[in-house]
Amino acid sequence: MDLPLVDDRPQPAVLTAGDLRRGRECEFGLLVDLDVRLGRREALPVEVDPVRERFGDLGRDYEQEVTDELTAATGDGVVDAGRLSPEQLLPLLRDPSVRLVHQAPVAGERFRGRADHLLRHDDETWVVAETKLARSARPHALLQVAAYAEALASSGATVAPFVRLILGDGTIVDTPREELAEPLGELRDRLLEVIDTHTGETGPARWEDPRWRACLFCDACRAELAVREDVGLVGGVRATTRARLLEAGVTTMTALAERTEPVEGIDDDQLAVLRSQAGLQLTEPTPETPLPYEVFAPEVLAELPAPSDGDVFFDFEGDPMWRGSTPTDTGLEYLFGSLTASEEFVAFWAHDREQERAALVGFVDWLRHRLERWPDLHVYHYSGYERAALSRMAARHGVYEAEVAQILDDGVFVDLYAAVKSAVRVGSRSYSIKRLEPLYMGDDLRDADGVTAGGDSIIEYQRYREAIAAGDEAGAAARLEDLRQYNEYDCLSTLRLRDWLLAHAG
Repeated sequence: MDLPLVDDRPQPAVLTAGDLRRGRECEFGLLVDLDVRLGRREALPVEVDPVRERFGDLGRDYEQEVTDELTAATGDGVVDAGRLSPEQLLPLLRDPSVRLVHQAPVAGERFRGRADHLLRHDDETWVVAETKLARSARPHALLQVAAYAEALASSGATVAPFVRLILGDGTIVDTPREELAEPLGELRDRLLEVIDTHTGETGPARWEDPRWRACLFCDACRAELAVREDVGLVGGVRATTRARLLEAGVTTMTALAERTEPVEGIDDDQLAVLRSQAGLQLTEPTPETPLPYEVFAPEVLAELPAPSDGDVFFDFEGDPMWRGSTPTDTGLEYLFGSLTASEEFVAFWAHDREQERAALVGFVDWLRHRLERWPDLHVYHYSGYERAALSRMAARHGVYEAEVAQILDDGVFVDLYAAVKSAVRVGSRSYSIKRLEPLYMGDDLRDADGVTAGGDSIIEYQRYREAIAAGDEAGAAARLEDLRQYNEYDCLSTLRLRDWLLAHAG
């Protein structure tokens, strides 16, 4: 539960776990949030992200599952402290009959929060545990649970020397508190310094203020970048690069595009690339050139394989939110979409783990038969995901591992993203295939309605599953058709991109 950084009384700011994460990612963004609470600026427009919302729902569902499992395993002595204060918690922890506490309120020096679980250890110390849907122990999660443990210990409770994360695949990760003490202390001290300095001043945080680290990608940063034509909008400019440019007086995209002098700390070749990128992003699109571009390494494109009648253009659709019968069984590749050179679309569907295995076998068999007929064929895709997912599935199902490895080792799969990044610059900060489509899709640009992005496809597949659960066969079929069309378009886009690369290989 996030608490305000500052309440109505004139007292020092109090951090929450959410503030630790926000500030670790972007100090400027943290101060923008603070300014809204202080009435120093209007709140930013809120754009609803359905994927983020869905992951939030799944995270809460998983936390409840873990809560129920821990409660059942503990039996007697379980307390839900969701409505208690930190002062009311301590007597409970001293009661030897209490073995497990959920939603435990903790308060330390200038820190407040609620730990998901407190578990009484064999040595009668309390283990602070957090449930996370992620399948790896991420730094912000470790610092969060360490902050809870530190606050609990400061209140007088006997806390175990380690903290625990219960991950989305059921894995339990225990980490010594002493390993986290220094990074937690540095982060907390820095954020309190930032907040105290800012609250002692008047007016909202200034974008140009060099004291505050900006991530360049959060909503607060993007809003500031947009209104100022900031140099951070240039593709390839990261926070450290931007800082060096600012020190040299290069503050806008235009200034970077026109820069002829060196910039200390930036290699001349890198500066030339960034200058060209800035110029392209500033170039106004025209009907003839809807997306400004520059082919700077045509020899790289010339290395792409010659077209074959057997070529395949491939794209996965996956649901990272899918969960099987066990906590470790997560993520499903539900559609293997393949478009042939003659634009025949072939789909392999899977709606559970057994069907995923069958889809993998079906796709590999289909591809091997094509290779027998067209030994010179290649499978084109965009980004390295397809290669990694095929290898992962073959290992998961214990089928065609050698065959998949051989196909990949033989260079049958060709990643067009790698070719684009090595040879082409475009007037866009992003190089996603959807941003490139104005180059080559012409009148066939995708419709803005329906499923148009990867996040949309995740939500659409969730709706398909909900329709199935509700017995709505017609609704489920409509969702699948939308997904099929979306995937087929992605495959067609990959084909058209390949043809545009080859056309510019000279």
